[in-house]
Amino acid sequence: MDDLITICIPTHRRPSMLLHCLHSCLVQDYRPLEIDISDNSPDDTTGALVASVAPPEGVAIRYWRNAPAIGPIDNQRKLFAAVRGHRFVYMNDDDVLLPGAVRAMAEAFALAPDVVITYGREQIINPAGELLPEASRRANAECGRVAAWAGLHRDLLVAAFRGQISHIGFLVQTAAARAVGIRDRAEVGLAGDTDFAIRLGQAYRGAAYVFVDRAIFATRRASASLSQTAPDVGWKLYQEVAGMAGLSAEEAGARDQLLRKLAPLTLREHSLAGRRREALRVLLSPTYPHDRGLVRSAYAAGLLAVPRLAYALRRLAGDPLDQAG
Repeated sequence: MDDLITICIPTHRRPSMLLHCLHSCLVQDYRPLEIDISDNSPDDTTGALVASVAPPEGVAIRYWRNAPAIGPIDNQRKLFAAVRGHRFVYMNDDDVLLPGAVRAMAEAFALAPDVVITYGREQIINPAGELLPEASRRANAECGRVAAWAGLHRDLLVAAFRGQISHIGFLVQTAAARAVGIRDRAEVGLAGDTDFAIRLGQAYRGAAYVFVDRAIFATRRASASLSQTAPDVGWKLYQEVAGMAGLSAEEAGARDQLLRKLAPLTLREHSLAGRRREALRVLLSPTYPHDRGLVRSAYAAGLLAVPRLAYALRRLAGDPLDQAG
């Protein structure tokens, strides 16, 4: 099965969105292709939908329903373990692959014998599936998914720090992904996707990877984000990344970019949890973005003094002040 590529899709109670995702996989022109779906739904609705789909020649669908549900991280681990292809694409059930994406990433593996992962640009769509061009351009620019970065490289840890490897839509060697694994929320909070990319970069330093300069996948932007309310989106990853040693100058620079991005969110999470000493340490760190203007500076000071009130006012204003600018 050297040529077989698997697409992994965990799902939970979103049959209509899963159908959109599944259709985007079925129209891929790469063969042989296998689509693995692991379902945490409490009923058979999703299973019946999957059973009604007739895949085209050269494409197989494997489906499991987890009863009882095993949780999102264990569901992802189950899919990693079940993969039969030497390479796989990881997707969410509410996102989509763009036509020709799998073939484009697979062909990029031919650029060097030691390619570990290939990936491309992201498109952002709204809940109705409509493209958001400016949001897409901005997201790719912030992560360095631009034409100047196209082609084969060997500084995977730099790419991981910069956020080039998205949480979905990449094509990765199965053995490499299994060796790195997915860590628990208790270890890295809700930043497991970024943590996975960083540890992949650490484990395969010097190995080849390829950025394909074309749109590969589309992610659905919901009206509300878990990062607005969850207490552990960024601080655990911030703490781990800040303590990394033995980095090259380029790796350290990319690491500091990530810390700058995570710092406002980490400050908020520490403050709301009563960890004011840790919050102050983040605020006084050299990577905290102090150049974001008076309003954001006042918000940061407010989080240290009266965290609940400052956060409530921010939510009332609807301003994403926890994001680095």
